[in-house]
Parts: sequence; C-alpha cells; structure tokens
Amino acid sequence: MRVGPRRASPAVRVAIAAAALLAAVVLTLALRADIRLAPFVFFYASVAVAAAYCGVAGGAVATLVGLLVVDYYYIPPTGVFGLAATSDVVAVAAFVGVAIIVTGLAAWSGRARRVAEKTAAKLEERTNELETRQLEMENLAAELEQLNVEAEMATEDATEARNAAQASEERLRLLDEASRVLASSLDYQATISTVARLAVPNFADWCAVDVLEDGELKRLALEHADPAKLHRAREIAEQFPPSHDGTTGVTKVIRTGEPEFLPNISDEMLASMARSEQHLAAVRELGINSVIIVPMTARGQTLGAITLVGSRPDREFGESALSLARALGRRAAIAIDNARLYRAALVANEAKANFLATMSHELRTPLAAVIGYEELLVEGIAGSVNDAQRQQLERIKASAMRLLSLIDEILLFARIEAGREEVRIEPVDAKRVVDDAIAFVTPSVADRKDLKIEAEPVDPSIALQTDPGKLRRMLFNLLENAVKFTRSGRIAVRVRRHGELIDFEVQDTGIGVSRENQRLIFDPFWQVTQSTTRAAGGSGLGLSVTRRLAELLGGTVGVESEPGKGSTFRITLPRALRLVNAETDGGEQSAPASGSQRPARP
Repeated sequence: MRVGPRRASPAVRVAIAAAALLAAVVLTLALRADIRLAPFVFFYASVAVAAAYCGVAGGAVATLVGLLVVDYYYIPPTGVFGLAATSDVVAVAAFVGVAIIVTGLAAWSGRARRVAEKTAAKLEERTNELETRQLEMENLAAELEQLNVEAEMATEDATEARNAAQASEERLRLLDEASRVLASSLDYQATISTVARLAVPNFADWCAVDVLEDGELKRLALEHADPAKLHRAREIAEQFPPSHDGTTGVTKVIRTGEPEFLPNISDEMLASMARSEQHLAAVRELGINSVIIVPMTARGQTLGAITLVGSRPDREFGESALSLARALGRRAAIAIDNARLYRAALVANEAKANFLATMSHELRTPLAAVIGYEELLVEGIAGSVNDAQRQQLERIKASAMRLLSLIDEILLFARIEAGREEVRIEPVDAKRVVDDAIAFVTPSVADRKDLKIEAEPVDPSIALQTDPGKLRRMLFNLLENAVKFTRSGRIAVRVRRHGELIDFEVQDTGIGVSRENQRLIFDPFWQVTQSTTRAAGGSGLGLSVTRRLAELLGGTVGVESEPGKGSTFRITLPRALRLVNAETDGGEQSAPASGSQRPARP
C-alpha cells in the first residue's frame, strides 16, 4: 500500500521531510568541491519533499536550512553568515523564489489532492449508504414480523421490570425505615425487635435476631408472619437452641463471619440439617422454603446474626435479597456496637468521676490538718513565732489554700461530669458578686505593683435570678486565668445588660490567645502552654468548668482575643433562670443538673 504525503501519520511525514533535508545537507557538504557552481541543487529537492509532506511550514524550514548551509560553506567569505557580492544576492534570491514557487505548488497540489480524496470518500460513502438502504429495505419485511414478537416479549419484560422495581422500592423503604429506627435510640434491644417486625411479612415470612453477649448466644427478637406460628417458633427455638459447634446455621455464620444463603431448601436438605426426627418434624411444621443468615459485623467483630426465612412456596430469596440482608446486618451491627460503646463510655465516665471525687476527698483530709496546724503555729499555741517563721508559715498556708482550690475545682468538675451538680436559684446582686470575686483574687496579686485589678462601675439595678455560688466561681476562674497570663497592665471586670441577658466581662492585657487555640482553651486539662515546665500553673479545668457551669445556668461563655494584646472573656446569662419541670413555691429552687429538670431561658 502506497503511503502518500497526506495518508501517512504526522510523525512519518515529519520524519520523511527531515530525512530529505538531512540528505540534502550531507550531499551538499560532501560534494562541496563538485557543485560549487550550483550549491542549491540538492536543496531544491529537499524543499519539494518537505513541502509535499509537511506543507508550507516544511518548505519554509528546508529553504531556511538551505540558505544557512550554502551561505556558511559556499558563499565567500565562508565560515560566516552574510552576502557580500551582488551575484550571491541574486543566487540566493533565485533559490528563495524557486523554493517559494515549489512550496506553493506543493501546497496547492496537497489541497487539490485533499479535495479529491474528500470527494472520493463522499462518493464512496454515498455508494455504501445506497447499498445499506437497499439492504434495509430487503430486511424491513422480516423486521416488521419480528417486531410483533419483540413487542410481546417487551410487554412481558416491562411487567417483570415493574414488579422488580416495586420489590426493590419496598426493600429500600424497609432499609431506610430500619436505619431510622436503629438510629432513633441507644436501646438496641428495643430497636432490633422493631427492625425484625419491619422485615415481616413484606420481606420475609419470619425473622430471628441472635446476639453474642458475654460469649453466650442470646435471641433478641423473633417475629413470624403467622401469629399462630410465632408461639410455636419460640417453643422450637427454646427446645432446640443453636449448637455452639454447628456446621450450619447461626453459629457457623457468627463463627466464620460469612453469610449463609440457601435460596431453595428441599426436604432432603432439612433432613440432613435436623438433629433428630423430632427436630425435623418441628422444622417441617414451621415451613422453610428459602433462608438467608447474615452476620452483624462492626469494627471487624461479629456481634450476632440475622436469620430471614421464606415459608411460602412462591417466596424464594435472590441475590438482591441477600444484598439487602447484608446491608440490614451492617446497620444493626453498627447500632449494637454504638450502644455498647456508649454504655462503656458511661461506665468509664462514672468510674472516672468516682475516682476523682474519692481522691479529692482523701486529699482534703490531710490538707485540712496542714491548714489547721499552720493556724495553730501562727497563733503561738506551740510557742512564739518570729517574723521569718511567720512568713514561711504564710507561704505554707498560701500553697495549701492553692491546693485546696485545685481540689475543689476537681471535685466540681467530677460532679458536673457525673450529672450530680445542683442548681440553686436565688436573687443575685450583680455588683456584689463582682466585688466578692475581686476581693477573693486581689490578695494573690498584692505584691505585684505593675498589675491592677478593678471593676468598672456596675449599675446597682442589675440583678438576676441564678445560682450565686456558681456565678462567683465562674468569675473567680476567669479572674484567676487573667492573673496567670497577665504580667503587667490591667484586669477589668464589667457588667452589662442586654434585654433579658446579662453579660459579665473580664478583660486583661495579657499574652492573648491565637485564633486556632480559642476553640481549645475550654477543653478539660488544655492550656495554652502545654509543658510540664510552664510558668503558669493550674489544673487546666478552670475554663472548662466555667463553660459547663454557664451552660448549667442556661448561658454561654465566649472569648475575644489577639496574641500580645490581651483577651476578653464574656459570660452571658439569662436575667431570670428557670428550671424546666421544676416545682416552685415562690422561694428558692433547687434541682440536680441531670435528669428531666434542665435550666432554660425565659
């Protein structure tokens, strides 16, 4: 087959043009002594070939290379580029003119050839189209006859597809409803029973759910489409419980983690799986035509199995039913696993809270003795105390009081975590609470002359109904936090009212908090400087306790800060706190922080 200039691929065309040009250069240099009078002779051919295969661009490149080679090696002075003599200019101009003509002719020839090829292709395509139409006309009669048969088959297929779509829609609806039920509660025993009822009778004739609890197989749910057979099914399940080393059934699925799919069960299969004649008679009584048993697996652990049984002869499970059963098993496993994890977390949290409360209580006893004996020594009960000793005793008491404050903070955190903290609502004077908090913190900075703590004027009419002790604790925590991270400058407390809300702000000129850390500082035990050698001490619970107390009182805590310029912490509380479902008799209200009674804003 001949490869024409336009039939070849672009790479081949470029290669041919390059080969022609290279040949022209080699021949021109090799025969320099013989063709001195006609140095462009080989380049005429290379221009023609390049233009034929690569068009105007190829011809232009060949022309340029020819000019450069001849100018450098043939036209005096050789070895440099440039035209000195008029005859040389004429020769070069002649070469360029001929090259242009050759390139133009080649380009025109290529376009003419392409037009001819397109015309021939269209004629050939038209011929083929006419032949195809003739063939179509010949086959039309046969096709019309076949259409009648296909129409009948399509009607049957459409009916089957509609039935399959309806079945698929019902299964997806079942899966969606099961997912909703499983996610509605952490009481998985109740939700699993509901899912079993959803599967019967639309998806299966009866359904059983078995779960491993402490190594023992426990049946959580058993549902049957026929209420009369449900009681009998439960009796058979109690009489013939699954064998731990069974080669088929629930125990095998739980042991291997693989489903068991028996789309069509014959009487011979029932006889081979039965443990005794009595067992076989009982199974035949229930009627088993098709069975799917899928594992309930979560986080790589098989938690149990779901058994779906079709009893009617017209109910035979297929691959789509197996896929749905697998999805149902996965969702049930996730629900069971989440519920167990939640219960384990509650137990662990309770144990943590009890441990913290116990340890804090045990620490308070010897600490109270330390503070008591320090006071006895200061009063001179055991003898006179000089000034140096008194100063050392004061340091002992300050450290003991600091430790006592930390213990109280841990105890409060433990009570909040365990839901044991009570809310006592009383009338509260905002100014008095602020003054109490500042008075409590001021002695700790008495020796720091470069740090000033003050309260901006508070409107004496600002009052609220809340827990005064918890409000004092929150303000004390914010002031103590400001003192720890403010080396010099000012710490200010202000109170503002916005409708039914009261804002308590603590503003400092300390180190500030970066934006990425502002969402972390309220986490328990988190501090800006995460190091055992940090300059600022503390348990890391102050801000976390403050936020939880604010939420307990129906409010919020926020922060606005810029590193190097300081921070403003803001406690926002409702002016009148009430407890949902709390009984009031016009006096003080008291309720635990957990249970059905919750703080709410008016």
